Amino acid sequence: MKTQNLAKQLLYAVLCVLVATLIAGCTSANSISSLNPAAADPESELNIGSTETKTSGDPLPVVVIYATRNVVGPQAELNLRAEAIDPAGGQVNIAWEASDGDIISTEGSNAVWKAPNHTSTNLITCIATDVRGGQAKAEYSVDVVGNSTYRLTIYADRTSILTGRFSAEPGSPVVPISGARIELAAIGEVGVSDGSGMVEFNIDQAQALATSTLVTVKYLTWEVSYNASLLVGDGLRIMDELTFYPGYNEVSVAVARGDSFLLKRGMIEVTAVENSAGEVKPIAEVTVDAGASQAVSGSSDGRAILGSNITGNGETTIRLARNGYQTIEGYYVPVSIDGLTLVNARLSKAGTIPELDAVISWTRPYMNQTAFPVSGPFEIGFGQVMEKASIFNDINLMIQNKSGAGLIALNGPVIEQHFRIVWKSDTVLQLYPRQPLAASTRYSMTISRWNARAADGRMLKTYEGLYGEFTTDADPSPSIVSTSPKNGDTDVSRSGPFAIRFDRSMQPDSLYNDLEIEITSLDSGAKMVLDGTSLRSNFSVSWKENNTLLELVPYRMLRAGGSYLIRLNECNLVSESGKAVKDFANLWGQFKTGNM
Repeated sequence: MKTQNLAKQLLYAVLCVLVATLIAGCTSANSISSLNPAAADPESELNIGSTETKTSGDPLPVVVIYATRNVVGPQAELNLRAEAIDPAGGQVNIAWEASDGDIISTEGSNAVWKAPNHTSTNLITCIATDVRGGQAKAEYSVDVVGNSTYRLTIYADRTSILTGRFSAEPGSPVVPISGARIELAAIGEVGVSDGSGMVEFNIDQAQALATSTLVTVKYLTWEVSYNASLLVGDGLRIMDELTFYPGYNEVSVAVARGDSFLLKRGMIEVTAVENSAGEVKPIAEVTVDAGASQAVSGSSDGRAILGSNITGNGETTIRLARNGYQTIEGYYVPVSIDGLTLVNARLSKAGTIPELDAVISWTRPYMNQTAFPVSGPFEIGFGQVMEKASIFNDINLMIQNKSGAGLIALNGPVIEQHFRIVWKSDTVLQLYPRQPLAASTRYSMTISRWNARAADGRMLKTYEGLYGEFTTDADPSPSIVSTSPKNGDTDVSRSGPFAIRFDRSMQPDSLYNDLEIEITSLDSGAKMVLDGTSLRSNFSVSWKENNTLLELVPYRMLRAGGSYLIRLNECNLVSESGKAVKDFANLWGQFKTGNM
């Protein structure tokens, strides 16, 4: 008899286990739709709470809680569903409780819980009661985390052909970009920038949670990506800013600033990718050069990060090379002391014929630019290397003084009679007016025809009717913006460079007119006086950044730990428009060299 009772008890226990297992695998189509898209996920994605039963002699109900998430933001609503069964076959009543927050609605076996407005860990309890008074309960733990956000604001440089007609503040060099697509891969969120260029994500209520994410930003032909940290205190905001620059064929360029880039300011991050079977994939082992820096792209993401030897803001050239691929080189990218330069370069296999037309990437002056220097230069940035010899063989360019002072139509090589032509690089063409423009005057410029070829033979895309207006500056006397070293500097490099930055383009050859520079060693009293000829014998002289930056590098290093006084006694340096530098004579400075 005892054996029979024991067998019955074992059989009953097995049946209870089977019933509980079946319940855990049950599904229901009666869930209340959530305000969060994750609630529509398949039930295989649901989380299951823990179950607790009271011990008694009678069979007790079995209850399980299902929910889509176990981490939510403040005031978020969470859909819950309970599955309960009485092994004896009777009816089961369900009741809900929460340690914090509110159960705001119940319907059948479903409930909606609203989270409190503060961070906390909360237990939601479902109590199942059978007709005999037996009870079982299931608990579900939910964490409420801070209502933190990630905000990105997107701009574009106004010189770009893609954004040249966008409206902006008259003095602003950038315009906000609306309609850009932003994806935060790790948390499964996608957004679009609004009219102010801004998009914001609630990272605590996203489809997934992560401490960092790959951010990809796309607008028309531009695309860049970067890694952003999502570690932020409750209720705080991560704020980043991205400014697109015109870029080149298959090369997108942007400067990123903000919380995600504090440790990478002044650096360049290059991502090398390719099209492979219709999919964009990273390329490893690409050698990347940026100025004097070099790095190799990684195997997992195709990224290479490089330092920059540029002091302050400026630009440098980049080069990407790998066996079996066409080399990308000769392109200028900006470098910012307060941001990270992002370059996304799509390489093509060697021997591949480009599918895209040759393009103009940017122009300067941009539409409605003010304070454009009367001496220029006008700049045209191409998206690829151009065939220089024939660049003006078939062009029609019209320039009009909007005050009614006349219209000039320039055809073909005649342009060179009115402009001094300079190729800043293989992709950047500069035109310096041989006669300065009128000061404080509004002009228009129209390209009615331009047939030119890229170096690889592609025809330039049609730009008939390309039109822009700009206003010249008052053409004041040029002034010095900064010097390096500054008066009183110590630990100055013995080999320079010694630099003077002006606020407008200068005439380089005028530097040597009636020049007299006096260099005195304060330690020995020795003195050297240089004129235009001896300056070139003792220093390498170079002009950069549209002839606004003068750099002098001594052929012989200065003495280590030496104190020097440099005095400019006389110089007739003038701007491109012929105006003398204000307060240039009697410029002086004292400094001390370092040991290197």
